[in-house]
Amino acid sequence: MKSYPFAFILLFFLLLHQSLSANFPVPYSSTAKVKKNKRGKTFENQWKREIWPSEPYAPQKKIKGLSLIKNYFVEFGYLQSFAPFSDFLDPRTISAFQTFQQRFNLQVTGNLNNQTLNQILLPRCGVPDKSFPRFINNEALPSYKNRWFGKRNLTYGFLPESEIPESMRKVFRDSFTRWATATGVLNLTETTYENADIKVGFYNFTEGVPEQLYGISSVRFQEGSNVSIGEIRLDGSYYWAVPSENDSVSWKEGVLDLESVAMHEIGHLLGLDHSFMKESVMYPYILPSQQRKIQLSNSDKNNILQQYSDAKSGYCGSWRVLVIITLSLGFGYMVLPA
Repeated sequence: MKSYPFAFILLFFLLLHQSLSANFPVPYSSTAKVKKNKRGKTFENQWKREIWPSEPYAPQKKIKGLSLIKNYFVEFGYLQSFAPFSDFLDPRTISAFQTFQQRFNLQVTGNLNNQTLNQILLPRCGVPDKSFPRFINNEALPSYKNRWFGKRNLTYGFLPESEIPESMRKVFRDSFTRWATATGVLNLTETTYENADIKVGFYNFTEGVPEQLYGISSVRFQEGSNVSIGEIRLDGSYYWAVPSENDSVSWKEGVLDLESVAMHEIGHLLGLDHSFMKESVMYPYILPSQQRKIQLSNSDKNNILQQYSDAKSGYCGSWRVLVIITLSLGFGYMVLPA
């Protein structure tokens, strides 16, 4: 991956400033139609709007812009703290850097460096890598061993306003089938959007949503009802490539592989957390060397089998309602329009 100088990277964090607060209100979003041209949104020009000083960033007591990175770490589960944040490199932040760097097999410095920033700037899923229990309305994150549905026959449907073409619907059908086969117990079939257990749609994310966030999975608990709904919301400003367009996939050009992202987000709703193994479809970032990744790794297969091993044996005692935890990512959490 291209190594971006610090002078061209601060903007990413400046864009997060208004959106990465633990108390930031949930932004609304409008539905989006699927892009018909092969040019999605791009990032590099956005990064150049603001400039950091160009001096080296060795460990030091105070680092300009570090407060924004602290906020990023809070939202993705690496730091337990509350805004406002300072620019001082305190022990908790050093530990957060170390944890992040260790998990993603980066040079462990406990400080900000180009390699760490380059990782952060990759397109990624909006689900945190670790979520600390907090409550927010009727929304929750899917979580390992806490299944939000108590049945084996699940349905999925597509948001009509997104005008999802048949070629893209087939990508989702293939992805749902691939996961159902891996579980050995689930049956996933298509129905109308209104009646679906899992709802899929494309949205125009609101201002303040980081450009690297391509989408998110969540669970909605309907008020006054025991019914829970799984949702996959993808950013409509990308161009989403189908398998016949593999040669055009380029995250720098705003073109992402739809099937890879579909596999990832469905995996969340079926109960899998992020994996830090690069070959896993549950790896949270899209790597330049792996922009298309649809086949389950051995670890993915083992994890999904463990998740549904009780159902295979006929015991369904662990099918339980998911404990509500926050999508404290205010930036990544979009509600459907009323």
